[in-house]
Amino acid sequence: MALLLLGCVGLIWGISYPITAVALGGFDVLTLRSLIQSLGAGAMLIQIVALRRDLVVEREAWPDLVIAALLNMTLLPISFTIGVYLLGPGRTSVLVYTMPIWASLFARIVLGERLTTTRGVALVLGAGAVAALMSQNLPELRNAPLGAAVTLLAAMSYGLGTVWLKRRIWRADAAVIVFWQLVIGTLPILVIWFVLRYPPDLTQAGPKQWLAALFLGAVGNGFAYFAWFRVIALLPAGTAGIGTLVTPCIAVLSSVWLTGEILHPHDIVAIAMIGAALLLVIVEQLRLRRQPGTFARGRP
Repeated sequence: MALLLLGCVGLIWGISYPITAVALGGFDVLTLRSLIQSLGAGAMLIQIVALRRDLVVEREAWPDLVIAALLNMTLLPISFTIGVYLLGPGRTSVLVYTMPIWASLFARIVLGERLTTTRGVALVLGAGAVAALMSQNLPELRNAPLGAAVTLLAAMSYGLGTVWLKRRIWRADAAVIVFWQLVIGTLPILVIWFVLRYPPDLTQAGPKQWLAALFLGAVGNGFAYFAWFRVIALLPAGTAGIGTLVTPCIAVLSSVWLTGEILHPHDIVAIAMIGAALLLVIVEQLRLRRQPGTFARGRP
């Protein structure tokens, strides 16, 4: 069951990249993110209530929860969506999955974790992948340098948000923590949407775009997050982490199929470099887990 759920998460998150590109054909960025995250929070709440989980979070945990929510559910999704619009879904997925590399840097700063040689090599590979993506001729893309910068901001915010969640031991159920992050993180997006985009122009949104938004909200956010936390409860963190490597691969392949994105040799090199970097980080985590008295936590 755990491996089946892991496969579902990788597939859902992978195809969410080109599906986001499809949805952006009918919605602006703020309207789409407001819709997706509201649907995601609703889907999460239904599942939590069905399983009779307690929605209470201890009072002293709220400051950390708010900061993590702004990083993971405000800055990350807005930056990611803009990245898909400017850079394309396949390349965006490659850059977003530099997140564990940035998390290693932030863990050194925030948590005082040692930056090992393995993580240093992974950082170099990640930087090389970014250089490979940006060294090619991308005249067909809308402002590729800005798209890459915004996408890297998404990866960095996810990395810092991940590390920030590790600053404390959470007593509430993991799914409840995600639900409150969705609620808190969506509020600023809704405020900005109301000020800048209300009433939204929905004249370009056809059935295909509405179905894409529904999938991203109810399945890509609601179900996938819920399934991911079931996976990390059932499998070792290293195993689950290796399983997520399939996500950018699916994202790139499905982007070619669904949006007609064209892959260049530089893209293949970048994918290989980031895959190697992530494998280095995950192998190190597996080695640490086998050492007595060492606990290596996985990505939330």
